[in-house]
Amino acid sequence: MLRNLTFMTGLLLLAGLYNFFPREQLSQAAAGKKDTATEAQSMLALADPAEGADKSSESAPAPESNLKKNPAYAEALLKKSREKLRAYSSIQAEITETVEIGPKPFVIQGKYLQGKDLKLRLEFQVQGKKENGEPVGTLREICDGQVLWTEHNIKGTSRVTRRDVQAILKQAQLNPNSQPNLLVAELGLGGLPSLLAAIQKNMQFESVGERTISGKTLTVLNGTWKEGFLAQFKGGDPAAPAQLPAYVPDAVRIYLDQETLFPRRIVYLKKNQDSLESMVTLNFSKVTLNAPIAATQFAYEPPDGVFPVDITNQYLKQLSQ
Repeated sequence: MLRNLTFMTGLLLLAGLYNFFPREQLSQAAAGKKDTATEAQSMLALADPAEGADKSSESAPAPESNLKKNPAYAEALLKKSREKLRAYSSIQAEITETVEIGPKPFVIQGKYLQGKDLKLRLEFQVQGKKENGEPVGTLREICDGQVLWTEHNIKGTSRVTRRDVQAILKQAQLNPNSQPNLLVAELGLGGLPSLLAAIQKNMQFESVGERTISGKTLTVLNGTWKEGFLAQFKGGDPAAPAQLPAYVPDAVRIYLDQETLFPRRIVYLKKNQDSLESMVTLNFSKVTLNAPIAATQFAYEPPDGVFPVDITNQYLKQLSQ
C-alpha cells in the first residue's frame, strides 16, 4: 500500500482532503479554472498582498515567455531546488491551496514550518468558497523528528494519529527495495524537498519558461507523467492509452523563484479538450529562510479527552512484506 502511493495522493493526504471528502466525491469530474496568466497573477497577489500591490499588473496578460524544450536543464533546475531546500536550517511560509476537484471547490489556508532532521509543522484550515464562511475543518501535522502527530478536527470532533517515524525509517532500511526519499514523502514528512523528490520520480520535465506574476519573474518547469506511472492505468495492456481518473492530474507546473529556486507555486493540471485547466494550486508566500524557530513549535500534546491511534505497526507490517 505504501509503495502504491503517488505524489498526488501524498499531496492530497498531506492536505487532509481524504479526511474531509470521500474518495468518490474527489473522483468526480474536475471543475478547474484555466491556468491563464491573469488568474496566476490574481492568485499570487491574493496569497501575498505585499507582492501584489500593483493592481494593474493583475489584469494585464503575461504569457509564458522564453519557452524552450530542454529536459536536461529542467531536471537540473528541479534537482538544484531540492538541494537548496535541504540546505536551509529552517523554512517558514504561509500556504494557500485552491482545490477545484468535484462539485464543491474549496480553499485551504495554513502555515508551513520546516526544521532540520525531519522537524515539521503544518497547520491548515479548509474553507468553502463562501465569504465569511466558517472553516469546514482543520488539520495539524507536527513532527519533532521522532513522532509524527496528525490531528483532524471536523465540526468540533477531533481525531489524532501518531507514527513513530524513526522506527518506520529503520524498518525501511532493512528492505532492499525501499527508497528513503520517496518513503519520507509518502509519510508526509520532509516537507517540500521530499515532495519535489516524489514529483521528479514520477514526472518528466521537458520545457522551461518564464512567467511574470505581480511584477516578479518566475522560472516555470512543465512536467508530465513518466511511462512507469501511466502503466498502472492501462488495464494490463502496455499498448493501450492510459485512462487517468478525474482526480489524477495530467501535468504539473512548478514556479521557481529565480534567485533562490524556492518553489513559490505548484499547479496540478487536467486536460480539457485542447487546454489544460488547474485542479490544485499550491502557493507559498511570505517565505522566510534560515530564521530561528523555537523547539516548542515542533512539540505536540493531544487535546484533552482525545485518545491517539498509533498507526506505526501498519507501516512496519507493510514494509516487512
